[in-house]
Amino acid sequence: MKRFLAATLSLTLLAATGSAFAAPPHHDDRDNRDRHDQRDDRNHGPSRGHDRHDPPRRGGHLDKDHRGAYVSDYKRHGLHAPKRGQQWRKVDDRYVLIAVATGLIADVVLNGR
Repeated sequence: MKRFLAATLSLTLLAATGSAFAAPPHHDDRDNRDRHDQRDDRNHGPSRGHDRHDPPRRGGHLDKDHRGAYVSDYKRHGLHAPKRGQQWRKVDDRYVLIAVATGLIADVVLNGR
């Protein structure tokens, strides 16, 4: 009787696991393409660089050749003092606080006053 139960149990388990491995998993290429497209947008989208036609935004970057004019008299324009490693720049009628080393935009002010 024990052998019969053991054999039945073994066959039941074998049948259950065998059917799970019988069909290969379904792969949808759209999921991979969508994830790839999102990754590309994140790395190369409009917030990555500053185009002269797009306004600078917080979290974006300014390229070295598009960083505008250095603003040394920030108090006169009603701007707060930049932290160490930051500078105020005037870009397209906006005051932009950037990290000097990377060009990362920390703040954007339309009018300092």
